[in-house]
Amino acid sequence: MEEGKFVLWAQVRTGTPQMKMDNQGLLRPNGWPDGGRLVYLGDVTQSVLSSLGPHPPPDFIDSPGFDEQRWTISAQSNDLKILIRSESYWGFGLFARCYLNRIEIIGSRNAAARIAFDIIASLGRDPWNTTFPFAFKRKTGLSINNHKSNWTELINAGKFELAENIELIADQYRKLLGKVDKKGDRHLVEVNANIKTARQALHDRNAPAVSRALSRAETELVLANPKTRSDLEEQMKITEEEIPFVDLTESE
Repeated sequence: MEEGKFVLWAQVRTGTPQMKMDNQGLLRPNGWPDGGRLVYLGDVTQSVLSSLGPHPPPDFIDSPGFDEQRWTISAQSNDLKILIRSESYWGFGLFARCYLNRIEIIGSRNAAARIAFDIIASLGRDPWNTTFPFAFKRKTGLSINNHKSNWTELINAGKFELAENIELIADQYRKLLGKVDKKGDRHLVEVNANIKTARQALHDRNAPAVSRALSRAETELVLANPKTRSDLEEQMKITEEEIPFVDLTESE
C-alpha cells in the first residue's frame, strides 16, 4: 500500500510523565540508572507511543534544553514512522496547557487511521479542543474545525476498518451455523460471544480489545469447523509438549 504523510496537531493537558534522554539521545524511563536529561513527555505523546505498539526507544531529533517540554522525537514500528514535536504556543510555556504536539505519521493510510483511532481511545478526549483557540490557530495555521476534520477523518477510517474485520468474522460465523457437530456448536457459542465483545470494544473506542476479541473468535472458528479443527488441535498439542515442565514444589 502506498506510503503517505499525515499531520495532526494536539492540545497537551499534562506534562507528565517525566522521562529521561540518555547520553545516546534516546528516550528512557525516569528511573534510568545511567541518568540523563529530564524530559516532560506529556499526555499526548504518551498516548501516541503506547498506540504505536512495540518499538525501539525513540530518538531525539531536537533535544530538550532549559525548557524540558520543548523537543522533537522520532519513533518507528515496522513500516510506520512517527515524528512528534512538542512546543509552547501560548505565553512562555509556564503551564502544560500552553503546549501543543505536532504529530507526523509516515506510513499507509490504514496504519495512520489505526494509530489515530488508538490515540483518541488512549487519550480519552478530543485533542483538537484547545485551551487557547486563537493562539492554537495562529501557531498551526489551521482553524479548530480544520483540526477536527483532520482527526475525525482518520479516526472514522480506523473505526471502519475494525468494523469490517468484525463483520468478516461474523460472516464466517453465520456460514457455519447448523453445519457443524455438537463440539463445533460449543465453539460457535464462544465465537458469538467474542464478536459481541469486539463490537462493544469498538463502541468504546478500544482497538486493542477489539483485536484480542477477534483473535479469540478466529481460533474458535477454526475449532468449530471439523475440517480445520484437527490441524489446530494437533498444533496446540505439539506446542504444549514443547513447553518444559518445571517442578516448583521441591525445596532447595
